Amino acid sequence: MEIQWENLPEECWELVFDRLGHNRHLEAPSLVCKRFLSISNLLRSSLTVSDPTVLLHGSTLGLLRRFHQLKRIDLVEFHGDSDRLLREVALSGLNLEVLNLSKQKRLPVQGMKELGAKVKTLRVLICSRLCFLQDSDLVAIADSFPSLEELDISNPEQDFGSFSELDYADDYAVSGSFPGSISDSGIANLSSKLQRLCRINVSGNHFISDRSLFSLSSNCAFLEEIMARDCSLISEIGIALAIHHNPQLISLSVNGSKISSAAATSSSSLTMESSFICARALGTLDFSLMIISDDLLNSIIQADLPLRRFGLSRCRGFTFAGISSLLCKYSSLNYLDIEGTAFLTDQSMSELSHHLHDVNIINLNSISNLTNSTFFLLVQTCPHLEEIRMENTSLGKEDGPSDLKKNSKLQTLKLSWNKCLTDETLKGISMVCPSVRSLDISHCWSTTGEGIGYIGMNCCEIKMLELSGCSSISNLGTSFGFSKLEVLHAAGSRFDDEGLRMMGHSSRWLLHLDLEGCLGVTAKGLKEVVTNCKGLKEVSLKKCCNVGSDVIAWMVFSRPSLRNLIPPCDIVSTEKQKDFFLRHGCWVHDC
Repeated sequence: MEIQWENLPEECWELVFDRLGHNRHLEAPSLVCKRFLSISNLLRSSLTVSDPTVLLHGSTLGLLRRFHQLKRIDLVEFHGDSDRLLREVALSGLNLEVLNLSKQKRLPVQGMKELGAKVKTLRVLICSRLCFLQDSDLVAIADSFPSLEELDISNPEQDFGSFSELDYADDYAVSGSFPGSISDSGIANLSSKLQRLCRINVSGNHFISDRSLFSLSSNCAFLEEIMARDCSLISEIGIALAIHHNPQLISLSVNGSKISSAAATSSSSLTMESSFICARALGTLDFSLMIISDDLLNSIIQADLPLRRFGLSRCRGFTFAGISSLLCKYSSLNYLDIEGTAFLTDQSMSELSHHLHDVNIINLNSISNLTNSTFFLLVQTCPHLEEIRMENTSLGKEDGPSDLKKNSKLQTLKLSWNKCLTDETLKGISMVCPSVRSLDISHCWSTTGEGIGYIGMNCCEIKMLELSGCSSISNLGTSFGFSKLEVLHAAGSRFDDEGLRMMGHSSRWLLHLDLEGCLGVTAKGLKEVVTNCKGLKEVSLKKCCNVGSDVIAWMVFSRPSLRNLIPPCDIVSTEKQKDFFLRHGCWVHDC
C-alpha cells in the first residue's frame, strides 16, 4: 500500500531532517509548510541572538519558546539589553547547557542571577573578550552557576591607557590587583565555589600570577584542562604547581612569561622538569613563546605521558636532537605544532616524518626554509593527515615530485602568505589532495585564476575558499568547478563582473560572499550571483566603490535567503529603509 508523504509520522520526518546536518540546511524545508516548520523548530539545538533578531521578532521570549530543544544560546552579536534578554531566557523553561556572552560591554549580572535561579542545567559559560571584567563579576558567576563545568574568561578588553605606570605600580603593590581587572583574589574566590569545574580559560588576564594556578589546582578536584596564554605574571613555578597538584590534568596550554627560568628555579625546588613525573593523564601539552630546553623535552620523554597533542609554537632553546627524540618517543601524536622553528629544513623534516605516521594536524607556519618538498613528503608519508598549516613559508619553491599517490584524508590546507606559491604548485596540490574542503591561499600574490581553476577541476568537495589579498586573481578560473562551494572570501582581490558571472553559474550553493575592496565589481556581476545562488545568506560589498545604491534594494527583494548585507561605504540607508529591509529578512549594516 502506497503511503503519502504527508501521512508519515513526525518521528520519520525528524530523522530525515536530522540527516541534513547543520541548522542552516533546515531553513528551506521549514518554508514548505507549517508542519515542517514545527518539526525543524524541534530539531534546533543552538541559537544566535543578534540585534536584528530582537528587532524582527519583537518578543524574544516568544521566539525562544518556538525551540523546545535549545541547548546553546550565543549573544556574541547582541548589543542591546542583555540583562533583560537573560531574564527572558530564564522564563522560557529551556534546559540550557551552553551560554556565550562574549564581546559584551559588561557582564549582565542581574540577568545571570535570575537565569541561575531558574536554570540548573548550565554547564558551559563563555565570557571571552568582555569590555569590562573584574573580581566581583567572578563572584557573580560562581554564585549564579555553581555547577559550571567549563568557564572561559579569556582576553578581557579593558583599556588601561588612562592609568599611568606609577598608578599601576602603586595599586598592584598594595592590593595585588589592578582597578577593573581580574586578580588572584578573584580566581581564588571563584575556584573555591566551582567544585565541579573541569575546564577553564584565563588567557589574556595580565594581573593574575602563579597564585591563581595554585588556587585552581588546589580547589578544583576535577580540573582537567587549563588554558593560560598571555598571562605575563605566570612563571614556570606556576606551571609546575598546576602539573604537580593535578595528576588528573589532561590538557595544559601556556605561553612565555617575563620571568626567566633561572629566576623561577632559584626560589623553589619545584621545577617544570621535576613536575612531569607527577602527571598521569596529560594528553595535550601546548607551549608557545617560551624557552624550552632539551632537558625539559627529555623530562617529558621520561614521564611517559599519554601524549596525543604537543605544541612548541615559536619556542626556542631546544635543538633538532631534542625534538627528534621526543617525536620518536611519542610517535602516536595526533597533533603537532612547531610553528616558527627556524632551524628546520626540508631535510630535517624528512627525518622527522618517520615519527609522524599518526598525525592528523600539523602546524609548520613561519618556517622559511620549508618548500614544496616538505609539503608533498607529508602528503605521502602521513596517511592520517587531515590538516596542513604552512603559512608564510617557501612553499612554491622547487618543483613538486611527479607520480605521487593521492591522499584522500586531507581536508584543510592553510597556505596563506606564501609569496612563492605558483599556479604549477597549486596544480600539483590539486592532483594529490582531491578531498580538500577548505583552502586558504590568501595573500599569495603569485597565484592566478589558472591555479585556482586546477583546484576547481580536481577538488570536487571544496566548500570554503580564502582568496583575500590575492591581487592577481579575478575569477575562479573555471565555469564548471566549485559546484559545492559555500564560502568565498575574496576581499582585496581583483574579482570582477566576469568572475562573478562564472561563479554564479558554477557555485550555485554559495552562502557567504566577501568582496570587500573589489573595485571591478558592479551591479552587473552581482545580479549574476544573486540570481543564480538561491541560498545566498551573507554578502560584504564594503569599499566596492563601483556598486550603485539602487542594487542594494534589488538584492534584498530578489534573494529572500539574504540575511546580512554590508553595502559600500558611500551608501547610507536611513533607519526607515533599514527597518524595511529587515522586515524582508535582511539586516543591512551601517558602514
